[in-house]
Amino acid sequence: MHSFDDYYYFYLVVKHGGFSAASEATNITKSKLSRRILDLENKFDVTLIQRSTRHFKVTPLGQEFFEACEKIISQTNFAQNILTKQTLEPKGLVKLSCPSVMMEHQIRPLLNQFLKQYPQVKVEMELTSRRVDILHDDIDLAIRTNFENNEDSSIIVRDVIRTTHCLVASPELLNGHIIEHVTELCNYPSIVLGTQKTNYRWSLYNEKHKEEIDILLDPRVKSNDLSGAYFSALDGLGIADLPFLTVEKDIQEGRLIHILPEWCSNIGTVQIVYSSRKGQRLVMEKLIDHLIEGIRSYAESSKGYLI
Repeated sequence: MHSFDDYYYFYLVVKHGGFSAASEATNITKSKLSRRILDLENKFDVTLIQRSTRHFKVTPLGQEFFEACEKIISQTNFAQNILTKQTLEPKGLVKLSCPSVMMEHQIRPLLNQFLKQYPQVKVEMELTSRRVDILHDDIDLAIRTNFENNEDSSIIVRDVIRTTHCLVASPELLNGHIIEHVTELCNYPSIVLGTQKTNYRWSLYNEKHKEEIDILLDPRVKSNDLSGAYFSALDGLGIADLPFLTVEKDIQEGRLIHILPEWCSNIGTVQIVYSSRKGQRLVMEKLIDHLIEGIRSYAESSKGYLI
């Protein structure tokens, strides 16, 4: 049987998209990775990766082999987690993904409190609004706001709270004007989340009058991350649709104005997402429980909280 290490080296190279990237991420030399994968290809007389000085492409056979290796490594991690879980105190590395604005406003104090309580825990953060793939992106835990039903049975999704969104703008943009009707929104530039859509709109709902209306947009600012939309609104570049929990303090302190507060612009669900593998590490169990309790406690004092 061929060395399992070679399977792992191949998995790393494909996961990171190249020999240099894998070497940088793992501190395994590029020459060693290249040599071991070449040995693997020669042993079975196959081509797993097509490569040159400017070209890196996984062959169909290589992709199939990568998916098999991924399952093997997942099971190995599962076996290790069974042993790690026996420790009395949470410890180890947790790779976490979270939108940067959510980290700044809600998650940071909770996470820092957890790290101070358990000094043997380490955290690696990826701050992004991108919808990460828990398994493929090698993320242990993702915090996100979702607006659609989850249909991926390979992951566990914990609904934490439901939150309302609202339209906000800076006093600088409005210049003393009070927007009294939804039709006036078209008189101002808009800021939106997402850069790849073919059309943009705000779908507004008035609970009191049971009225719905769509406002078509020609955005001035598009951002692939919530922080870009948030800071653009603060800087007076346009009206933005943002989570109320994120902008509540800015509204209270006058940095942002809540436009048409009788209208709700969106409802999302804050979720904690992680792999469905059983035998979860103790550190993960403790952190998940800590975050859920903390987020719900924080939200209970806000009118942007629905559950």
